Amino acid sequence: MHIRAADLADVEHILALDHSYLTDHVWQMSGSPGMRHTAGRALAMLGEYTAIFRLARLPRQMQVPYPHDTRTLRRILHRCDHVWVALGSSSSDLMGYIGLAWVPWQNTGWIPCLAVAPALRRRGIATQLLKTAIAQAKSDGLHSVTMDVQTKNYPATRFCQTRGFRLAGYSDNYYSASDIALFFAYRIR
Repeated sequence: MHIRAADLADVEHILALDHSYLTDHVWQMSGSPGMRHTAGRALAMLGEYTAIFRLARLPRQMQVPYPHDTRTLRRILHRCDHVWVALGSSSSDLMGYIGLAWVPWQNTGWIPCLAVAPALRRRGIATQLLKTAIAQAKSDGLHSVTMDVQTKNYPATRFCQTRGFRLAGYSDNYYSASDIALFFAYRIR
């Protein structure tokens, strides 16, 4: 495997990559604004919000489509400051890619896209791409890297957790299908 900076010719290969994933778990959110539950009763508490994420096992494995259409993904790639591709033995053999955008006012990097071809997943390709992005963020003087993940994307949430990322928040109705996004952050040392 060889990782290099992407060029314009790589964009069409990236867009053609199957971004869907299989999952058998989902993070379910519960909580309500201004409510606290005590001894089976809900008590109104102004100025307080509780959100709880619970991992639920699905009755069967399901295939989930990528939350962005081709046009949106093209715009996301265009807004990245860096995009890297992982290539196999042939220079046209795209194994995966990652994008990194600077968020200078927060002194952080944003990873809006990371994908590996389905047949090549769980072989360390995403880990190597992530290490490349984190090394670049460190050399750029950034203090952290953040990425968003669908609550349905259990493989990606586990990937983040096992690579030192911590849950840093969420946003309701974040994706075009009104899905919740979980934000994971990695502090650069």
